Amino acid sequence: MDNYTAKRLLDGNMTKTMGCTDIGVVGYIASIGAYILRNKTIRSVDLVMSEELYKNSVNVGVPGLRKSGLDKALALGILLKNPKQQLSVFESVTNDDIAKIDELLAEIDVTISHRKFLDTVLYEELHITSVEGDEARIVIRDFYDNVVSVTRNGEVLKEFERDALIDRVHKYRIASYDEVLDFVEAGDFTDLDDLFRIADEQYQSARDEIQKEGGDYLVEDLRDAQRTCLYDLSNFLRKHITVPSRKRMLGDIYTVYGVAGSGNLGIGTLVTPLFLADAFQVDADTKRKLVVLSFLTSVYVKQEMSVVTVLCGTGHATGCGAAATTAFVKQADREQIKEAINMYLASSMGVVCDGAKVSCTYKVSFAAMNGMIAAKTVLDHPNMCDGIGLNRQSVDETIKNLGVLNNEILNNANKGIIDLI
Repeated sequence: MDNYTAKRLLDGNMTKTMGCTDIGVVGYIASIGAYILRNKTIRSVDLVMSEELYKNSVNVGVPGLRKSGLDKALALGILLKNPKQQLSVFESVTNDDIAKIDELLAEIDVTISHRKFLDTVLYEELHITSVEGDEARIVIRDFYDNVVSVTRNGEVLKEFERDALIDRVHKYRIASYDEVLDFVEAGDFTDLDDLFRIADEQYQSARDEIQKEGGDYLVEDLRDAQRTCLYDLSNFLRKHITVPSRKRMLGDIYTVYGVAGSGNLGIGTLVTPLFLADAFQVDADTKRKLVVLSFLTSVYVKQEMSVVTVLCGTGHATGCGAAATTAFVKQADREQIKEAINMYLASSMGVVCDGAKVSCTYKVSFAAMNGMIAAKTVLDHPNMCDGIGLNRQSVDETIKNLGVLNNEILNNANKGIIDLI
């Protein structure tokens, strides 16, 4: 991997988002439609979603409201009319906007449906009409901010479309985990300053929220003996991920940078290495290596999985990143770092996604804890993976099996999960 590829991976996998990404895309598509029909009186809104996207958005809090409701997310996007903010469209919400939601919903017809799409797990189509007879249709597919079609009264509006976004995202792939480790060891991170800046912001934001909530869970609260105990550290890390993640899922006004389409993964990916760097008081070069290792590990795991997953992709990528960075900061060798990832997946691969909601905060924070303990297990007892079951001795093959399990074997499970929830 060279610096150019690393920068492209950063550009394709880092997104600013407000609230849960899955509810953010609902507000985003509504905001596009309302902006197109601005100065018109909205008559109806018809939203069609893939069942996977519906599962991940139906129960999550709408930013500013602190309660769920796809119709409310649509109404809020219509009121904001600011598609330039994309997935952070809710960032500018005010109390005046919130007060107008029920009135708007009483005036317009809203229809929301979901179905299975055979060629994608992320599909959203909005048809919005006005009293004056105008209409707009917008399609987002394959990735949260990948607008592929926008029309107004039958006329194509190219300015809203992000040409070949998916091609750009998929063009740059990590061939093997050794490629990640080689890049981290080389330590030349030219053009990745945004990654380090965003990681610092996300870590400090988590610390700020912990202080507001109360409790002695910051690094400076650790006793000397706790700094060398990975069990104690994992509990402190859990708090650093739980607190900001819970704000997102409840629907607070709280901005994060998502990784590979997930805001919670952004928290897990970027907070974990900086917490470890802080706890172990590493030098600046090691700190940067930890951040890059965590980011590229998450990207590598998620590139094998569909963007909206059946398994808990956010948890799996966070856990793998925590395992790798914990092993790295404890000066493990290359094979031990790989083994730590294998150990995490051996114990946690079967965790499923049953839709975005508040309890997701614990899935991602427990995944980070388990990643740290997986690394400790390997450091204490090497050669744990026997290559039996879904785990292979090669971490690359294990992660590919994770992708096959998620994308193919469990592909039809979403319908059953939606029926249950």
